[in-house]
Amino acid sequence: MARKNKNLKRSFLAPAIVSLLLFAPHFTAPSMAGGPVSLKELLGEARGNNPELKAYGERAEAMEARVSSEGALEDPTFRVELMELSKDRPLDITPGNASQTKYIFNQSIPFPGKLSLKENIALKEAYAARSEFRSKEQQVSREVKEAYFDYAYLAESIRITEEIKGVLSNMARIAEAKYSTGLASQQDVIKVNVELTSLTNETITLEAEKDVAAARLKSLLNRDQDSPLGEPVGLTREKVKFDTRELMERAARKNPEIRAVEFEAEANEHKAELAKRDYYPDFMVGAGPVEKDGRFESFDVMFQVTIPLWRSKYDSRSREAASNARSLRSRLAAGKNAKGFEVKGAALRVEAADRMRVLYETGLMPQVELSLESALKNYRAGKVDFLTLLDTERELKKTRLDYLKIILDYRKRVAALENAVGEDLLEYASEDIRDSAVAGSGALYGGPR
Repeated sequence: MARKNKNLKRSFLAPAIVSLLLFAPHFTAPSMAGGPVSLKELLGEARGNNPELKAYGERAEAMEARVSSEGALEDPTFRVELMELSKDRPLDITPGNASQTKYIFNQSIPFPGKLSLKENIALKEAYAARSEFRSKEQQVSREVKEAYFDYAYLAESIRITEEIKGVLSNMARIAEAKYSTGLASQQDVIKVNVELTSLTNETITLEAEKDVAAARLKSLLNRDQDSPLGEPVGLTREKVKFDTRELMERAARKNPEIRAVEFEAEANEHKAELAKRDYYPDFMVGAGPVEKDGRFESFDVMFQVTIPLWRSKYDSRSREAASNARSLRSRLAAGKNAKGFEVKGAALRVEAADRMRVLYETGLMPQVELSLESALKNYRAGKVDFLTLLDTERELKKTRLDYLKIILDYRKRVAALENAVGEDLLEYASEDIRDSAVAGSGALYGGPR
């Protein structure tokens, strides 16, 4: 039994979660209110501190502790019988007032096979509880990932907005230089200052949303809301490679939700088999010495057997157990079908988000940056007006934030796919990979040329 318990715990050790590979743009970030925090650290903290996850873990431990007791015999009983008590001392119920005293030890013994079936039932139920724990662990991990991705996305959005403000400041210097020489109107300077004020308002809104995302993370981590969280490292743009058919097959075999139903079905099949054993009798054996006149001169042996006479109740129990087992097998088949659909849908959404990401990286991002560079040169040369330059800046900001939103959607869809499969697909690492596609060309952000 000890070996079974060890195997039980070993088979449900949750896989180690490693840190996330992240990227951030090439521009100066605002000062951080603490050291950078990685997804790996937060996932580990959630696994150790999330109260809902702890509840599932304690339940699994309780179910595992129950296994060995289900396969053990009932405690023996000890009985003392005082025979032929003296009428002269009717209240004296000690062996000295009896002509004969029997000391009997009894042990009940179930019909062969019943104890092993009870133990197997408890074992399968413990496996199911551990699978439910792992399913909840996957759910909490997904929630932490999505909250972290929101937190990182908002931090990156603030950084991009601050960088665009740097672009506008450069444009303002150019406009002021042209205005001082009479080559531009004062209206150009006013417009760029209005745009800077608008970006400052956007930053305030983003900061508030970032605080809400941080509060969500702290809730999942069971942290005090007033505790510091630290700045996110960034959003990873690493692509996840997978085969959809293989993922569907793995989910059907290994997803903890599916495994939990499978173990419950096996437990109920054992219950149906146990119900059939109720048609067979249980036994009780006993033995003990007999004391007479202060001497032990003989001993008694007792054998008892139950008579399963009222078979209708056993028929009902057997039908109930068999129906439950069939019901769970049908639930298992339905669950596998639903999980296959969930994996397929999640994989298609990941692939669609990846195509959008590639479109932005290879097409829109380079084009909009070249457009701004061209607009800056043409404005200096007086070939385009300031409104055209301002529209180009707005398009740059929109494209960058849209691209960041696509990265956020991609990461969340990967998290949903991982949850559907029941395991992580991306090997997380803590290195900070910075992506020049988000930062853009540094040549655009220098002073007036």
